[in-house]
Amino acid sequence: MRTSAMPLERKRLTDQIIDQLLAGISSGKVKPGEKLPPEPELMNQFGVGRSSLREAIAALSLVGLLEVRPGHGTTVSLSTGEFLTKPLRWGMLMNWRDRIHELVEARMIIEHAMAGMAAERATKEEIAEIKYYQTQLRSSKKLGKKAVQADLAFHAALAKASHNSILARYLAELRHPMKSMMEQKASVFIDYDRVAEQHEAIVQAIEAHNPSKAQAALRDHLEWAGERLKAVVLKKESK
Repeated sequence: MRTSAMPLERKRLTDQIIDQLLAGISSGKVKPGEKLPPEPELMNQFGVGRSSLREAIAALSLVGLLEVRPGHGTTVSLSTGEFLTKPLRWGMLMNWRDRIHELVEARMIIEHAMAGMAAERATKEEIAEIKYYQTQLRSSKKLGKKAVQADLAFHAALAKASHNSILARYLAELRHPMKSMMEQKASVFIDYDRVAEQHEAIVQAIEAHNPSKAQAALRDHLEWAGERLKAVVLKKESK
Protein backbone atom coordinates (compact mmCIF):
# COMPACT_ATOMS: atom_id res chain seq x y z
CA MET A 1 0.00 0.00 0.00
CA ARG A 2 1.43 3.32 -1.05
CA THR A 3 1.03 6.46 1.00
CA SER A 4 1.70 10.14 0.33
CA ALA A 5 3.68 10.56 3.54
CA MET A 6 6.78 12.74 3.35
CA PRO A 7 10.17 11.29 4.34
CA LEU A 8 10.96 11.81 8.02
CA GLU A 9 13.82 14.16 8.82
CA ARG A 10 16.40 13.23 11.40
CA LYS A 11 16.31 15.51 14.42
CA ARG A 12 19.14 17.98 14.82
CA LEU A 13 21.52 17.39 17.73
CA THR A 14 20.30 20.55 19.42
CA ASP A 15 16.70 19.32 19.36
CA GLN A 16 17.75 15.93 20.75
CA ILE A 17 19.56 17.63 23.65
CA ILE A 18 16.48 19.76 24.33
CA ASP A 19 14.28 16.64 24.32
CA GLN A 20 16.53 14.86 26.83
CA LEU A 21 16.78 17.85 29.14
CA LEU A 22 13.00 18.34 29.01
CA ALA A 23 12.47 14.63 29.73
CA GLY A 24 14.73 14.84 32.78
CA ILE A 25 12.95 17.93 34.10
CA SER A 26 9.38 16.74 33.44
CA SER A 27 10.11 13.33 35.02
CA GLY A 28 11.51 14.95 38.15
CA LYS A 29 15.03 13.53 37.70
CA VAL A 30 16.25 17.12 37.46
CA LYS A 31 14.42 19.29 39.97
CA PRO A 32 13.62 23.04 40.04
CA GLY A 33 16.56 25.00 41.42
CA GLU A 34 19.00 22.17 40.69
CA LYS A 35 22.28 23.09 39.03
CA LEU A 36 23.19 21.31 35.79
CA PRO A 37 26.61 19.62 35.50
CA PRO A 38 29.47 21.70 34.05
CA GLU A 39 29.60 22.15 30.28
CA PRO A 40 32.41 19.59 29.65
CA GLU A 41 30.50 16.96 31.62
CA LEU A 42 27.28 17.62 29.69
CA MET A 43 29.16 17.46 26.38
CA ASN A 44 30.52 14.06 27.36
CA GLN A 45 27.16 12.87 28.67
CA PHE A 46 25.31 13.75 25.45
CA GLY A 47 28.23 13.01 23.13
CA VAL A 48 27.95 16.41 21.46
CA GLY A 49 30.08 19.46 20.78
CA ARG A 50 30.06 22.76 22.60
CA SER A 51 28.06 24.66 19.96
CA SER A 52 25.11 22.20 19.95
CA LEU A 53 24.99 22.13 23.75
CA ARG A 54 25.11 25.91 24.06
CA GLU A 55 22.40 26.28 21.43
CA ALA A 56 20.11 23.91 23.36
CA ILE A 57 20.73 25.69 26.66
CA ALA A 58 20.16 29.07 25.00
CA ALA A 59 16.80 27.85 23.65
CA LEU A 60 15.67 26.58 27.07
CA SER A 61 16.85 29.75 28.80
CA LEU A 62 15.01 31.85 26.21
CA VAL A 63 11.67 30.40 27.33
CA GLY A 64 12.57 30.65 31.02
CA LEU A 65 13.12 26.95 31.78
CA LEU A 66 16.83 27.32 32.51
CA GLU A 67 18.66 30.21 34.14
CA VAL A 68 22.20 30.88 32.95
CA ARG A 69 24.44 32.93 35.24
CA PRO A 70 27.95 33.61 33.92
CA GLY A 71 30.47 32.32 36.43
CA HIS A 72 27.80 30.42 38.40
CA GLY A 73 26.59 27.84 35.90
CA THR A 74 23.13 26.84 34.70
CA THR A 75 20.20 25.96 36.96
CA VAL A 76 16.66 24.74 36.37
CA SER A 77 14.15 27.55 36.87
CA LEU A 78 12.03 27.43 40.01
CA SER A 79 8.95 28.10 37.84
CA THR A 80 9.19 24.92 35.74
CA GLY A 81 5.67 23.85 36.70
CA GLU A 82 4.30 27.07 35.23
CA PHE A 83 6.32 26.53 32.07
CA LEU A 84 5.05 22.99 31.50
CA THR A 85 1.43 24.21 31.51
CA LYS A 86 2.00 27.06 29.04
CA PRO A 87 1.54 26.05 25.38
CA LEU A 88 3.09 29.34 24.25
CA ARG A 89 6.34 28.48 25.99
CA TRP A 90 6.45 25.02 24.38
CA GLY A 91 5.87 26.59 20.98
CA MET A 92 8.87 28.85 21.48
CA LEU A 93 11.14 25.78 21.45
CA MET A 94 10.22 24.80 17.90
CA ASN A 95 12.77 26.33 15.50
CA TRP A 96 13.73 28.65 18.35
CA ARG A 97 16.04 30.89 16.32
CA ASP A 98 13.12 31.80 14.06
CA ARG A 99 11.00 32.31 17.16
CA ILE A 100 13.34 35.06 18.35
CA HIS A 101 12.40 37.10 15.29
CA GLU A 102 8.73 36.25 15.85
CA LEU A 103 8.97 37.23 19.51
CA VAL A 104 10.36 40.64 18.56
CA GLU A 105 7.52 41.01 16.03
CA ALA A 106 4.91 40.02 18.64
CA ARG A 107 6.30 42.53 21.12
CA MET A 108 6.30 45.19 18.44
CA ILE A 109 2.63 44.64 17.58
CA ILE A 110 1.42 44.39 21.18
CA GLU A 111 3.49 47.18 22.70
CA HIS A 112 3.02 49.49 19.73
CA ALA A 113 -0.74 49.35 20.31
CA MET A 114 -0.33 49.67 24.07
CA ALA A 115 1.93 52.72 23.80
CA GLY A 116 -0.75 54.57 21.87
CA MET A 117 -3.40 53.54 24.40
CA ALA A 118 -1.19 54.55 27.31
CA ALA A 119 -0.67 58.00 25.78
CA GLU A 120 -4.45 58.39 25.58
CA ARG A 121 -5.47 56.77 28.87
CA ALA A 122 -2.64 56.97 31.41
CA THR A 123 -3.52 58.62 34.71
CA LYS A 124 -1.16 60.92 36.59
CA GLU A 125 -0.37 58.07 38.98
CA GLU A 126 0.42 55.69 36.13
CA ILE A 127 2.66 58.24 34.41
CA ALA A 128 4.45 58.71 37.73
CA GLU A 129 4.97 54.93 37.95
CA ILE A 130 6.40 54.77 34.42
CA LYS A 131 8.74 57.66 35.24
CA TYR A 132 9.78 55.95 38.48
CA TYR A 133 10.99 52.84 36.65
CA GLN A 134 12.70 55.05 34.08
CA THR A 135 14.60 56.64 36.97
CA GLN A 136 15.42 53.18 38.32
CA LEU A 137 16.82 52.18 34.94
CA ARG A 138 19.02 55.27 34.77
CA SER A 139 20.43 54.63 38.27
CA SER A 140 21.02 50.89 37.75
CA LYS A 141 22.12 50.78 34.11
CA LYS A 142 25.64 49.64 35.06
CA LEU A 143 24.42 46.83 37.34
CA GLY A 144 23.34 44.12 34.92
CA LYS A 145 20.37 42.26 36.41
CA LYS A 146 19.01 45.32 38.22
CA ALA A 147 18.95 47.17 34.92
CA VAL A 148 17.10 44.26 33.31
CA GLN A 149 14.55 44.27 36.14
CA ALA A 150 14.03 48.02 35.80
CA ASP A 151 13.68 47.62 32.02
CA LEU A 152 11.02 44.91 32.43
CA ALA A 153 9.19 46.92 35.09
CA PHE A 154 9.10 49.94 32.76
CA HIS A 155 7.37 47.92 30.04
CA ALA A 156 4.98 46.36 32.58
CA ALA A 157 4.00 49.84 33.82
CA LEU A 158 3.46 50.89 30.22
CA ALA A 159 1.14 47.90 29.72
CA LYS A 160 -0.79 48.76 32.88
CA ALA A 161 -1.28 52.34 31.69
CA SER A 162 -2.85 51.09 28.45
CA HIS A 163 -5.94 49.95 30.41
CA ASN A 164 -6.30 46.91 28.15
CA SER A 165 -6.15 43.78 30.30
CA ILE A 166 -6.21 41.39 27.33
CA LEU A 167 -3.13 42.87 25.68
CA ALA A 168 -1.45 43.14 29.08
CA ARG A 169 -2.04 39.42 29.62
CA TYR A 170 -0.51 38.55 26.24
CA LEU A 171 2.52 40.66 27.10
CA ALA A 172 2.79 38.93 30.50
CA GLU A 173 2.97 35.58 28.66
CA LEU A 174 6.09 36.86 26.92
CA ARG A 175 7.72 37.95 30.19
CA HIS A 176 10.02 34.91 30.59
CA PRO A 177 11.46 35.00 27.05
CA MET A 178 11.69 38.81 27.26
CA LYS A 179 13.65 38.57 30.52
CA SER A 180 15.94 35.93 29.06
CA MET A 181 16.51 38.01 25.92
CA MET A 182 17.39 41.09 27.95
CA GLU A 183 19.79 39.12 30.15
CA GLN A 184 21.48 37.58 27.11
CA LYS A 185 21.95 41.06 25.62
CA ALA A 186 23.29 42.42 28.90
CA SER A 187 25.73 39.49 29.25
CA VAL A 188 27.44 40.38 25.98
CA PHE A 189 26.93 44.07 25.36
CA ILE A 190 24.13 46.55 25.81
CA ASP A 191 24.17 50.32 25.72
CA TYR A 192 21.83 51.17 28.60
CA ASP A 193 22.52 54.85 28.07
CA ARG A 194 20.84 54.40 24.69
CA VAL A 195 18.00 52.37 26.22
CA ALA A 196 17.39 55.10 28.81
CA GLU A 197 17.29 57.75 26.07
CA GLN A 198 14.80 55.71 24.06
CA HIS A 199 12.63 55.13 27.12
CA GLU A 200 12.75 58.87 27.84
CA ALA A 201 11.26 59.60 24.40
CA ILE A 202 8.42 57.18 25.18
CA VAL A 203 7.83 58.78 28.59
CA GLN A 204 7.69 62.29 27.15
CA ALA A 205 5.19 61.27 24.47
CA ILE A 206 2.93 59.56 27.01
CA GLU A 207 3.17 62.50 29.41
CA ALA A 208 2.18 64.79 26.51
CA HIS A 209 -0.70 62.38 25.67
CA ASN A 210 0.57 62.09 22.10
CA PRO A 211 -0.26 58.55 20.83
CA SER A 212 1.53 58.79 17.47
CA LYS A 213 4.79 59.99 19.05
CA ALA A 214 4.56 57.34 21.77
CA GLN A 215 4.12 54.61 19.16
CA ALA A 216 6.96 55.94 17.01
CA ALA A 217 9.31 56.10 20.01
CA LEU A 218 8.32 52.60 21.10
CA ARG A 219 8.84 51.23 17.59
CA ASP A 220 12.31 52.81 17.33
CA HIS A 221 13.26 51.32 20.70
CA LEU A 222 12.13 47.76 19.92
CA GLU A 223 13.67 47.78 16.43
CA TRP A 224 17.00 48.82 17.93
CA ALA A 225 16.70 46.21 20.72
CA GLY A 226 15.84 43.52 18.17
CA GLU A 227 18.99 44.27 16.18
CA ARG A 228 21.09 44.07 19.35
CA LEU A 229 19.57 40.67 20.17
CA LYS A 230 20.35 39.28 16.71
CA ALA A 231 23.94 40.43 17.14
CA VAL A 232 24.13 38.61 20.49
CA VAL A 233 22.80 35.36 19.01
CA LEU A 234 25.23 35.51 16.09
CA LYS A 235 28.15 36.26 18.41
CA LYS A 236 27.31 33.31 20.66
CA GLU A 237 26.89 30.94 17.71
CA SER A 238 30.27 31.95 16.29
CA LYS A 239 32.09 30.88 19.46
